[in-house]
Amino acid sequence: MTRARQARSYRGNTLIGLIVLGVVAVRAITFHQGQPRLVAVILLAAYGLLYAVEPLLAARTRWTRFLYFALQTALVLVLANLRPFLDFSNVLYVPLSVQAWQAFSRRVVFVWMMLFAVLLSVTLILGMGWAGGLALGLLILAGGAFTVSYDLLYARTQADQAESQVLLAELQQAHQKLQEYAAQARELAAARERNRLARELHDSVSQVIFGITLTSQAARLLLERDPAQVPEQIDRLQEMTGSALSQLRSLIAQLHPLQDP
Repeated sequence: MTRARQARSYRGNTLIGLIVLGVVAVRAITFHQGQPRLVAVILLAAYGLLYAVEPLLAARTRWTRFLYFALQTALVLVLANLRPFLDFSNVLYVPLSVQAWQAFSRRVVFVWMMLFAVLLSVTLILGMGWAGGLALGLLILAGGAFTVSYDLLYARTQADQAESQVLLAELQQAHQKLQEYAAQARELAAARERNRLARELHDSVSQVIFGITLTSQAARLLLERDPAQVPEQIDRLQEMTGSALSQLRSLIAQLHPLQDP
């Protein structure tokens, strides 16, 4: 996943977490009365502040991430144990689970998720009893699993899209190289054909023209010594001239395909 997509993913998950935090805050403010309300607001504000700056903390060291999740877990535990008991505050484990998937390797994430599940279950069971605590705990865990699965699916989709774009760019580059190779092959074939025609021109036509030159010189000498043999030499000259003309036409016809591109 590219940095731009990672930034969009972080912003999207942060927005979802802040929405969850807002819902919990409204529920806590309307549920708690007196001093517990002020404590709940302070704890929720601290949770929201840490949650908002988590991308900056994650860019530092690995131990900063561990410290962040430890502090957030402690805040959720304190919120969950305020009296009167508020079961809804345990939903704050869900945004932390999503952040854990983005911050750590699978082995470390598994440890954090198991810790969240145990703390969630124990808190709910102590606050609501076995039946109600297990039921609500399973419901919150299912919601967290769905959220994490959606985030993983989104990340995989983005990674596949980025891979497809890279593959498309490589295919386009390969296609361009093939076109260049094809053009070079055509030029090489044309050069070879020109060389072949040049050899034919030298081997056949030039020899015929050389023969025409010798025959014309012989006809000039015979014109002075034995004029009766001159017509025979002229006939030979016509024959040789026609042969040379025919070969030149054939070579010119073969040159046309090379000139068309």
